[in-house]
Amino acid sequence: MNQPPIPIIDPDTFVDQFVDEDARQQARHPHSWSDSHFPANRFFTLMRIEDFARRIAFPIPTNRSFHYDFMLLTRGSIQRTYGLESYTIGPGMFSVYRAGDIVSTDSCMADATGFYGLFDAEYVLATLKNPHALAELSFLQSDASPVLSLDPVILSDLLAQLARIERALLSQRTDSQAYISSLFYAFLLDVQQQYGHRKQTRQLTSSALLTAHFRHLLTRHILSNRTVNEYADLLAVTPNHLNKCIKEATGKPASVLIAEMLLLEAKVLLGQPGLSISEIAYRLSFDDLSYFARFFKKHTCLNPTQYRQQA
Repeated sequence: MNQPPIPIIDPDTFVDQFVDEDARQQARHPHSWSDSHFPANRFFTLMRIEDFARRIAFPIPTNRSFHYDFMLLTRGSIQRTYGLESYTIGPGMFSVYRAGDIVSTDSCMADATGFYGLFDAEYVLATLKNPHALAELSFLQSDASPVLSLDPVILSDLLAQLARIERALLSQRTDSQAYISSLFYAFLLDVQQQYGHRKQTRQLTSSALLTAHFRHLLTRHILSNRTVNEYADLLAVTPNHLNKCIKEATGKPASVLIAEMLLLEAKVLLGQPGLSISEIAYRLSFDDLSYFARFFKKHTCLNPTQYRQQA
């Protein structure tokens, strides 16, 4: 296959394609656990939206990446699309883009202010003894709303925490790496509390953990792996056990979640008029156009052309 169905944009690619040349050098200095630019894991960047928004070329087209990003606005607005849903992120709102999400950033007002950050999971997990720490944060899971409105008191507190992290990023502390990741994890816990569903390790069942890992694998392997058996092999469990755990956690069998992920990919691509339906079928690894059309109609009661006309 010549190209992925939804383009993957890593931080380096983003800087090269969308950041003004004058700002690229500054944008390439995340806080990381190595001296390289955006290492494969363990990086964290925090910046002021007002410092960089005017240096970024919008819109940023539909893409997927395997790091996380978040923003907290204090003024102006940013228009983003997550999957098939569009959101206007305004003052006092927190927004998060989870690893594997399909997202586009459609516009950003010139007067927008606030914080924008991106991080790799390993940056947070490296200093924690719990390898499931991010899986226990419900707002980082694929079924949670990507946008949250905050009351003024909570907003002020979260902004103060980010300002503290910002100062720590500029410090010369010998323990700055561990210190910053600890501050940032505390920030994530406070955000989680606002979602109202904080999960502790003892409350997160083995079924929920396995389901979280399964969903993560879906975002990475949906083109090549379409069966429950293949994902069971990746997770080192039996297909029956995987189905039982997924059904317990979601009420749906694993095969339905596989179909839903593939269907989301198809719907996003059908929303891009520059792609023909036959090209979309090819990008999604269907053997032929008729097979893609049958799959799509089975799950939507519409053929791809009808869906595109109604979208």
